[in-house]
Amino acid sequence: MYDNFYEQNLEDRRSTRFALVLFLPPQLDEVVAPLRERYDPLWQLVPSHATIVFPFESRHSLDELTSMIKEELTAEKVIPVRLGTIHDFYPRYPVICWKIQKNDQLNGLYYRLYSRLGMPIPFREYHPHVTVAREISDHRVMMVKEKIVPYLPEEQFMARSVDLITPLPGNRWVSVRTFPLAGQ
Repeated sequence: MYDNFYEQNLEDRRSTRFALVLFLPPQLDEVVAPLRERYDPLWQLVPSHATIVFPFESRHSLDELTSMIKEELTAEKVIPVRLGTIHDFYPRYPVICWKIQKNDQLNGLYYRLYSRLGMPIPFREYHPHVTVAREISDHRVMMVKEKIVPYLPEEQFMARSVDLITPLPGNRWVSVRTFPLAGQ
């Protein structure tokens, strides 16, 4: 009985959660941070970002993951990112976001990284975005979107790196590896 308990406990510790993201540059984070603070109850857990590989559990060591990701990103060029309209995923998910305009490079990266990591793709269609609000009740979605729209103009930036993040105790996510992208 105890052997199984300790083995199970050891197995749980071997599995670690990660995600791959593009962090917003500081000047854009400053634009979206006050909105996230007001409308996203999870705003303090991770800085403003666009997720490429959604949170996943891995039994690979950090070095093994780093090697696989680095290999996939070696020739990846800097990614031009254009933030545009407000979007939502209601009624399926209670999320309002700053939508990233169509980006073939980012789309390709999404599919390649899932393949490289040997994981099934969670969403058949990838909709890159920066979460601004979540857990807003259905009847308040339009009201919140109307309040957010004036603060989020069209913006663009060059994503120069991809970050591998993991949660610390307390669930605050931090970068454990940064993968610089090749110049343009």
